[in-house]
Amino acid sequence: MANRPKTLSAYLRSQQDRREDAANARIVGMPVDKFKATAQAKEIDRQIVSLNRKQAMKK
Repeated sequence: MANRPKTLSAYLRSQQDRREDAANARIVGMPVDKFKATAQAKEIDRQIVSLNRKQAMKK
């Protein structure tokens, strides 16, 4: 498995972000571009980067 991005800028360019944004947008019933502009999407991105960092430290 590839390394997960550990910075917000790297995460926002990652395939992981694209998959998760598409899945979350489907859940809330919004187009992906509109969902990405919400405060909730930005908070989710920050939380995922934090989780990726914590998981990387455990290895």
